[in-house]
Amino acid sequence: MSRRQKILDFSTIANPRWRLVAREYFMSRLAPLHPAVAVLPRAFRTPLDPTSAYHLLRPLTAWFAYLTSEGVTTLYQVSQTHCDTFLQEVSRTKTDPGRSVSLSTLTGYVRSTQNLTLYSEILSDTYRPGFRPWGNRSAPEVTGYSKPTANLVPPVPDELLRPLLAGTRYLLEVVGPHLAAETRAVRAVDRGEATFGFVVKPNDREGLRETIERLRLQGVPAPRISPSGFAHRAHHGWDPSDPLFHLSWHPAVVDTGGTMKHRPDLEQFRPELERWIAECGIEPPWGRGAAQVARADTGEAVPWTLPMDRIALQHMGYIVLSAAFFVTAALSGMRPSELHELTAGAHQREERPGGTRYRVVSRRHKGEAFGGVEDAWVVIEDVYRALEMAQQITGLAPGELLFAKSSNTAHVRYTRMRQWINGPSGRRLGLEPIPDGPVHPQALRRTLALMIAQRPHGLMAAKVQLKHISVATTEGYAARPGGHQAAFLAEVSAVEEAEHTRLTVEAYDQYRQGILPTGKGARDLIATFQAVDHALDRQEPGPVTVIDDRRVERLLKAKAKNLHVGVGNYCWFTDPRKALCLTLAGNTEATEPLLGLCDSARCSQATHHPRHREVWADHAEQTRVVFLGNPRLSKHERDRAQASFDRSIRIVNEIDTAASEQDDPDGQ
Repeated sequence: MSRRQKILDFSTIANPRWRLVAREYFMSRLAPLHPAVAVLPRAFRTPLDPTSAYHLLRPLTAWFAYLTSEGVTTLYQVSQTHCDTFLQEVSRTKTDPGRSVSLSTLTGYVRSTQNLTLYSEILSDTYRPGFRPWGNRSAPEVTGYSKPTANLVPPVPDELLRPLLAGTRYLLEVVGPHLAAETRAVRAVDRGEATFGFVVKPNDREGLRETIERLRLQGVPAPRISPSGFAHRAHHGWDPSDPLFHLSWHPAVVDTGGTMKHRPDLEQFRPELERWIAECGIEPPWGRGAAQVARADTGEAVPWTLPMDRIALQHMGYIVLSAAFFVTAALSGMRPSELHELTAGAHQREERPGGTRYRVVSRRHKGEAFGGVEDAWVVIEDVYRALEMAQQITGLAPGELLFAKSSNTAHVRYTRMRQWINGPSGRRLGLEPIPDGPVHPQALRRTLALMIAQRPHGLMAAKVQLKHISVATTEGYAARPGGHQAAFLAEVSAVEEAEHTRLTVEAYDQYRQGILPTGKGARDLIATFQAVDHALDRQEPGPVTVIDDRRVERLLKAKAKNLHVGVGNYCWFTDPRKALCLTLAGNTEATEPLLGLCDSARCSQATHHPRHREVWADHAEQTRVVFLGNPRLSKHERDRAQASFDRSIRIVNEIDTAASEQDDPDGQ
């Protein structure tokens, strides 16, 4: 919570009587178990979240301000006319009277006026007996607001997500380790500075002169002060032409025993310092001699950073920390409130007989009492490494917040990180610019749910193992059925069910257009579609029996439940005994197919459709170029490659034949 959200300011309510009413109302909402409140028959029983209290005070203050402007001095005088006029007044924004306020916001204004009736027995001023604003109509009924049931958060488009993931992972995996070492050096300097104090002691002067001379002989440039230091010195009368005007002293010699922050200290060593600057030059103290790293685009070796001052180093640390924030959000599905509760040491690694497990401990707030409850997420290794890097860069002690919200909202983090990646620093490292568009944790959570459910085969699937994320999410649900990872898995399942229904309807539409499925499972699928045709033909015509998409979806829903989406085929898993993958694995009692063992060219439950043509064509081309085009390939390997090539070409030809029959049904 920000500082302003922790203050309920009632002073803007002009009428002292209503100022007291507002205090009484909010204290009753915050403490519903107080003896005076608990006996009220219609009072709320759940404590009001302090953040919600801050936001609810605004519409109540607006209601009292309107009544004051109308000359009303007591709630007893309020009539329905006042309520209707108030609703009209707040329905337009103050900054742009031509723009309407959202219905959800208006509903909050109406609800604030109505909720006072729930506490009339203990409030010092109340409406007249029997009066309730808008009578028995609820706030949504008054405004016409209907709360959406579907998830309206749009996913992050691929053209934005792709450079975002590539840039953040580069920052964490390539730049992060070098930056962490540099920040550790900064913290060591700060500890030394705290030890030696802020003035040069007489006993340390000779040692400092020896340090200056040693650095000069080694050809080490003098340290340059940050731009904020320039402004400070100029404000205190320093001459910008002074050779020492740009000198930052302490990073180079703090280990010797001094910090030299004050001008009198610098003046003691002016001859030595001017000679050092004249012979060796001056440059920012941090990131000197940076290690070479490969550019993200060309692989060319470049320094991971140019020399930078303290402020630039801190800003770069903030950028990499923001990269860890967005990688965690994109690959875990955590909500913003859970991300902001992550602490140093929250990422845990467990070695088990079945392999390594990675967990992240946070707190969940949604649906919980204020303060939340501890919750744990099972994540993939990428998230674990991102949080490990965040802890190394910040140097926080266990238990301290990694992504403390304060003013560093997700929007601020994303804006600054995008500016850095799109700016000179990102271009020097070969990072692809991130285009315009909003990115926030809610959208990344929605994107991940859609990607797991729909199994895309783009950069996300190549860079990050979606299957591993799905397995981690499922394991987290099994370990903590009541946790929020279970809610995320439920969201994924709902999206997956809708996607499978859509794909089944798409296959049915192609069938009706004459584009038949191919593969050994095509006959059974066509029989299902013919049964749907028969069911639709039996219906009497009329407005109730119009063949619309919803009716087709209902008829195909049972078939869609058996659909499992493979890389290059659909698997209609109806009988485990007919599943070739289970037969090969020796487990015909399984409830799901093993798509990793799928041989759709031979399985009686697999079908191929036009959307799969590109996958098989690409596979055939790669086999031809990489294997069949290799003269060193052994005869046995060549035979296997040739068989794989022939199978891919056969499937492509079958798909093309099905499409050409639709284009030319008479064979002309």
